[in-house]
Amino acid sequence: MLVRDVRLLGASSPVDLLLRDGLIAAIGPDLTREGEEILDAGGAIAIPGLWDHHVHAGQTAQGYARLDTSAAGSAEEVVRLAREALAAREPHDRSALVGFGHRLVDLTGEPTVAALDAVGGDDGGVPIVLIGGDAHHAWMSSAALRGLGLPPRTGIVAEDEWFDAVPHLDDLPGVAAGLAAGIVRLQEDALACGLVGLTDMEWAENWRLWQGRGARMRVRAATYASGLATVPGPTGTPLTADGLVTMGPLKVIADGSLGSRSAYCRHPGGPVGVLSDYAHELPALLGRAAALGLEPAVHAIGDAAVGVVLDAFAGAGVTGRIEHAQLLAEEDVARMAALGVRASVQPAHLLDDRDPTEEFLPGAAHLAYRFRDLAEAGVELLLGSDSPVAPVDPWLAMAAAVHRSADHRPGWFPAQQLQPREALAASTDGIRSLAVGGPADLVLLEEDPFGDVPLGADGLLVDAAAREAAARLRAVHPLATLVAGGLAFSR
Repeated sequence: MLVRDVRLLGASSPVDLLLRDGLIAAIGPDLTREGEEILDAGGAIAIPGLWDHHVHAGQTAQGYARLDTSAAGSAEEVVRLAREALAAREPHDRSALVGFGHRLVDLTGEPTVAALDAVGGDDGGVPIVLIGGDAHHAWMSSAALRGLGLPPRTGIVAEDEWFDAVPHLDDLPGVAAGLAAGIVRLQEDALACGLVGLTDMEWAENWRLWQGRGARMRVRAATYASGLATVPGPTGTPLTADGLVTMGPLKVIADGSLGSRSAYCRHPGGPVGVLSDYAHELPALLGRAAALGLEPAVHAIGDAAVGVVLDAFAGAGVTGRIEHAQLLAEEDVARMAALGVRASVQPAHLLDDRDPTEEFLPGAAHLAYRFRDLAEAGVELLLGSDSPVAPVDPWLAMAAAVHRSADHRPGWFPAQQLQPREALAASTDGIRSLAVGGPADLVLLEEDPFGDVPLGADGLLVDAAAREAAARLRAVHPLATLVAGGLAFSR
């Protein structure tokens, strides 16, 4: 394909791009056609294709048919939403009701199994599964507990037990039917945002599932420890004939989340939160990952958890990624750089976590989302969404990294803000610019939203200008997305 009349970031004159065999074969003015398919870009800005480095594809796909409970402020309100959703159904529809979005830290009242049984019925009732907004717990009815083989209880299903149950969610009636259609919609929405690739961290046999999903974008399929015996090869191994689907990292969960009050955090009286069973097995798991050629991607949100993970990386003599790296002690920022550990971060989470972090960790909130400190220390940043916790929207992630505020307040700890170009660089899978020999994955934009934000006398981004820059980023709607040299989306 010959893409004509594009402007590269920072360049004054338009050029053409010749795309062949999935790579950029030539860049220059007035390139010859030689029978190539032509895409006239009309002077659009061309940037490298964007990536979401942390997505739970199955849950995101199912989310298109899920009940949204994110606005609920009480357990009673969540129950009301479930009751209304069931009342709107056809009388004989006994498929499971799955919801997503409520946050325990925001709820008044106690989420009980009995409250959901009163809505869906117990014996032979409609299974109800209401997943927390951080995806670290679920509130279920008795019918759902039985359907997933979980023992009875009065309250929620917490982290480790929930993580084990997630792969079996589509065993509940009606859940699997929406998955295939949801995967199609997920890819359509991602491509429309300019995403050319994602890393699927779903609790499932992702490498096998994606071989039959008709991928239209690049997918790195992660595995968990339970799947190590069957992985088809090292990270990067092509899994489909077109090379779009490849083997991804080994995902390990070391601690919980702030929303569930289970992130493993340092505290004056000793650590608070919990370490998972896998955290105690981490040295052995890192050794197995190294033997299989799999990059480790370890979930660690609390600063104490990050310390444990870095100890394991150092002890095993391997490197990899820390997923979230949400709270970081000063020494651990430097340790990540020294060990070559990358930070897979989700900036949009800070928009929701700002107030809970201040409440949960008074005096230590400055440890949260240290993007600037990581970048200046030389740690590679990988931006993502952790969808469905946040939307699959790279522009939202970049905007949050630039301004760090979701409301009228100034940016939260503005010393950690990134410039728009830095946020872009963390969103492109390491591709800093379109160059000959690079992948033919690119996005066409109407305008350049990546201008530098001016600095004030204090050396920080001027808040009003950072707010405006974030608004520009959130308003972006790509004109076209190209994957492996083919047009995957156009407006």
